[in-house]
Amino acid sequence: MLIVIPMNQEELNTVLQVVENPVRRRIIKRLSQEPCYALQLSKELGLGQPLVAKHLGVMEQAGLVTYSAETSKAGPPRKKYSLARGVSITMDVGPNVFIERGTAFEAQSRRKVTQEIVQLRRRLDRAREAGADRRRLSLLSEVLGDVDGKIEALESERGELLDIRNQAMGEAAQIANKLAGLDMRRVLFHILDEHDKGVESISEALNMREFSVKAILEELERNYLEGA
Repeated sequence: MLIVIPMNQEELNTVLQVVENPVRRRIIKRLSQEPCYALQLSKELGLGQPLVAKHLGVMEQAGLVTYSAETSKAGPPRKKYSLARGVSITMDVGPNVFIERGTAFEAQSRRKVTQEIVQLRRRLDRAREAGADRRRLSLLSEVLGDVDGKIEALESERGELLDIRNQAMGEAAQIANKLAGLDMRRVLFHILDEHDKGVESISEALNMREFSVKAILEELERNYLEGA
């Protein structure tokens, strides 16, 4: 099982800068399948080797790609590249929603999961131990199909949740627009988006003085935020 570690804003920005380039996404996709040499990537993707080397350097500096040096009888050691870590990025944008989130998958950990996940892992273990390649591949294909179906169902549910959130934020925005002052609206939107009422954290996030944030929070709590 994997530890899912939230990225901070700087880490997320770095990853986004890497994956915004379509050439780098093609390289990442190929490396997700198996480690490759730069020359191999160049030939398979129809790209110049200097261009591939440049992109690999960018991804290595960002910590997404690593390499191992392999000795060669015919010449100098060759670098074989592979992905250094697993990451997941989600971004939702709409009239009343903006959510960006990055997570990294790191070391193994014992973490509570659903029974369905436990069963899928057991099926994966059985597939690994099935013996003949043909049988193993058949079982692995079944596991992959069920995992992809589960992911599709989760994405569908996520879409419904985002629609509910979008409508709720739209209603909240109508209330916020009645507030006097831009700063008060900014603070309210921060509270709704981040579920955070800390004076110091709001001050840092919105680049506002703490005493101003505190005064705004007190007014919001008196007139708008029940149970604050």
